[in-house]
Amino acid sequence: MSAVPEAVDIAHLRRWIGRQETASEVLSPELVRRFRATLELPGTTEAGQPAPELIHLCLAPPAVPMSELGPDGHPARGGFLPPVPLPRRMWAGGQFEMRGALTIGDVVTRRSTIEDVVLKEGRTGRLCFVTVRHEISSGEAVAVVERQDIVYREAESSTAPKAQ
Repeated sequence: MSAVPEAVDIAHLRRWIGRQETASEVLSPELVRRFRATLELPGTTEAGQPAPELIHLCLAPPAVPMSELGPDGHPARGGFLPPVPLPRRMWAGGQFEMRGALTIGDVVTRRSTIEDVVLKEGRTGRLCFVTVRHEISSGEAVAVVERQDIVYREAESSTAPKAQ
């Protein structure tokens, strides 16, 4: 006998739309050096110079005490992200819009906003999509706009079709 899936109260989850979170960090020459080394990218690490694209992904990650982590190692749901009761959280897609360069040595700020929460029915069960918009800026200028689509899925069932 299988467990009854938990109800998804989409009206409650949609109350997270518009919620924002802001975090800042200095884009240090040392971070740029490590980023370039990891990806074998040439270029400078001197303050005042443009930083490599996508380095914003390394800046100001969420930091919470271990007691506030969910079972997947990410911050527990119900804070910034809505408390979707489906257990499998995954990255589903996204898009980057590069508007300008970040500068090494500057304070970079990430402002994240929940833009949408949608419940759908898929071939393998319920899916809840959460769309997050990140604006990455240095000073007053927005350098990167990123859309992240996060999907939450039901637990795998023994009766679910297997990928071939």
